[in-house]
Amino acid sequence: MRISTQQFFNRGLESIQDVTEQQQKTQLQLSTGKKVLTPADDPVASTRILELTQELAINGQFQRNIELAEGHLKLQDDLLGSIGSVVQRVRELTVTSGNGVLNESDLKAIAVEVEERLDQLAGLLNSQDASGEYLMSGFQGNTQPFQKNISGTYEYMGDEGRRYVQVEPSVTIASTENGKQIFQDIEVDKNTFYTVASSNNTAVPPAQITTGQMIDQDLYDAFYPNDMEITFTSATTFDVTDKETGRPLALNQAYSPNDAIVVNGIQFEITGRPVSGDTFFVESSGKQGLLTTVEKLIYGLENFVPSATGREHFAALLDSSLQNLDSAETSILEARSQIGARLNTVETTEEQLKDVELLTKEILNNLEAVDYAETVSLLSIQQFTLEAAYSSYSQITSLSLFDRL
Repeated sequence: MRISTQQFFNRGLESIQDVTEQQQKTQLQLSTGKKVLTPADDPVASTRILELTQELAINGQFQRNIELAEGHLKLQDDLLGSIGSVVQRVRELTVTSGNGVLNESDLKAIAVEVEERLDQLAGLLNSQDASGEYLMSGFQGNTQPFQKNISGTYEYMGDEGRRYVQVEPSVTIASTENGKQIFQDIEVDKNTFYTVASSNNTAVPPAQITTGQMIDQDLYDAFYPNDMEITFTSATTFDVTDKETGRPLALNQAYSPNDAIVVNGIQFEITGRPVSGDTFFVESSGKQGLLTTVEKLIYGLENFVPSATGREHFAALLDSSLQNLDSAETSILEARSQIGARLNTVETTEEQLKDVELLTKEILNNLEAVDYAETVSLLSIQQFTLEAAYSSYSQITSLSLFDRL
């Protein structure tokens, strides 16, 4: 068999290239710390490494979700604690207001502080997280949950949703609450009502309806659960009817701004200059929001009448306010209890995820981590082999038949 000079050259170059390629791979293993660089190196290990890497990525996402949920829950817990403190202060002021020696001026002074506490409560209930979303508005994170209506009283503008965060493949945690459940849907001790002006009213500036107060519970209970509709037939007269049936309750009543309107055991006022067609509503309810309770307390403090009947109405208002404030505190405590339970779940889940992450990393390290002592030794052998290949190639390339002539 003939072996040409060209074949000698090619075989020598191939040997050098093979050893060089092996040496480069070994150097890459050392620099990356991984022994499996491509699926061809170890198909079985490569598949398992890919699975473990994906598991770590998912685990990391769950841990980030937990951080998000934990931050929201702790923020809401602190927020509810602050709200509870303000409610407690309003309760103290309510108890103080029951002191029989206080006169109208004293009660108006208390009303000033209660009004400040109302603004403070509204500010807390409209708190936002670090991203600017409102915590208590349910799914409507960009909507301020508690806003003043035309009459200057607070209404809930969010929804009843909760935002959930997935913290495990089969576990989700509610990371937010909605203000309706905690602060609006509070059961009251007795049947109550709230007032609202129609959004279709045309008076400029808009006429308003006050919060009002209960002056005869038994009379109102006989009318409950129906609603009232106050319709202005002219700028100086109005009718009061049953909203559902249209049954007249008081017709062709003379209107004077700020004069008390007393119907079926409740009292309220309409202020401003309504025009013909303007409508106002008195809605019955078995629930009363925290802010509404404080608003009614302020109304009672500001409209105290120093007569036997007035003191009787005022005492009933204070008693109702105290019970409703206690119910609000109970609702807040229940919400904090639920948040605390979720925080415990989140913390336990986080510990489990960290344990799984540690174990997964250990398995992954065993599969792909390079043995530095072994690899360095291999690199030394490859370097020696490469030098030998160079030496052999040099000697082969120096051979020639012309040297034998």
